[in-house]
Amino acid sequence: MKQPITLKKLQKYIAKRNNKKSKKMDYFMKFIEEVGELSEMINKEKRLNPNDTRTKAIKDTMEEEMADVLYYLVVLANVHEISLEEAFLRKMEYREK
Repeated sequence: MKQPITLKKLQKYIAKRNNKKSKKMDYFMKFIEEVGELSEMINKEKRLNPNDTRTKAIKDTMEEEMADVLYYLVVLANVHEISLEEAFLRKMEYREK
């Protein structure tokens, strides 16, 4: 997947790989695990001096963890039959009122 994507396209792409409703709890636990790993990287970055040579490596790892979090969020949305695009637009409309 090398082209720009929408949330709708992302959900379709991921549904082809992970979409077993019987694994909802497994997917949720994986999501929580990835959020925890992202949290660790954010905490590490917070403790570093911005000029520290490890900052780039931590940022690269944060990028990977964010992608993992997004992946499992989409998997969860798929198995619960939720359109993230529609849910997001509804939420933003609500917040603007």
